[in-house]
Amino acid sequence: MIAVGAAAWTTYDSVTKYTEPQSSAESKAAETNDTVSGIFVNDVSSAPTSSAKPVSSSPASSSAAPAVSSKTGTKPTAAAANTFTMPVSGKVSQAFSKKPVFNKTLGDYRAHTGVDLSAKTGETVKACADGVVTKVANDDRNGNTIVIKHGSIEATYCGLDKMLVKEKQTVKRGQKIGTVGVDPTESLESPHLHLIMKQNGQYIDPMTILK
Repeated sequence: MIAVGAAAWTTYDSVTKYTEPQSSAESKAAETNDTVSGIFVNDVSSAPTSSAKPVSSSPASSSAAPAVSSKTGTKPTAAAANTFTMPVSGKVSQAFSKKPVFNKTLGDYRAHTGVDLSAKTGETVKACADGVVTKVANDDRNGNTIVIKHGSIEATYCGLDKMLVKEKQTVKRGQKIGTVGVDPTESLESPHLHLIMKQNGQYIDPMTILK
């Protein structure tokens, strides 16, 4: 009996010593479950979700549009870049009109694509602005004509008597280019200069830019 009791005690003592370190290790593992390298770790299921949005590292953009320099924002129009003045001293005797108007000489209605400026026969005709002469010719419709390119504006001076410039010649505003004569299609009208202007190939009213 003593031998059996001693054997039983030895077995119990070994089992107890074997199980104690394991439970101690599990306990330590449970204790250290809350930290990893010194950083607190919560259970994912119990971690609160944050409503705050991550802060962007990029600089905040302003809702206000950047100011545009008045010096570089826009290109000047032909009228702004090149001052236009009256080629003769008289007033308008027949205005520009896209709608048909009665023509005394031809006896019909047609658009008046230029402007008639009253002037005496032989009166000096001046260039409206700086430019380059592109055409000097006698036109069956408008008589002696001079075409000058004033930037984006093309001006045709019609019904001249004398023509005092040549093609490709550079002219200055106010320079004498010819004298008032007769426009064949308006010969029954009082003496005047018939002035036509186009911009980008389209007829425009010369009085919108003449000063």
